[in-house]
Amino acid sequence: YKDAFLEKHGVKLGFMSTFVKAAAKALQQEPSVNAIIDGDEIVYRNYVDISVAVSAPKGLVVPVLRSTERMNFADVEGSIAAYGKKARDGTLSIDEMA
Repeated sequence: YKDAFLEKHGVKLGFMSTFVKAAAKALQQEPSVNAIIDGDEIVYRNYVDISVAVSAPKGLVVPVLRSTERMNFADVEGSIAAYGKKARDGTLSIDEMA
């Protein structure tokens, strides 16, 4: 299916999209794992942001894929590829890693 996926979506199908989508699904099913503690309150998030490591010239950087629960496999793979390109070009912003 990799050739058909590449032709249809313009990005290669890799393992990371499977891991990201599985993690997003699990975090939606167990909202306490995706929650944060703010003072004395537990804040449950209604979105799933997942950080992924991409290679940069001086090592790995870890940008954040935002709202992965709404992404499909092609969106995830495309975002990872775009962050990888930005990391290699040195144009990845702090906001994309926070």
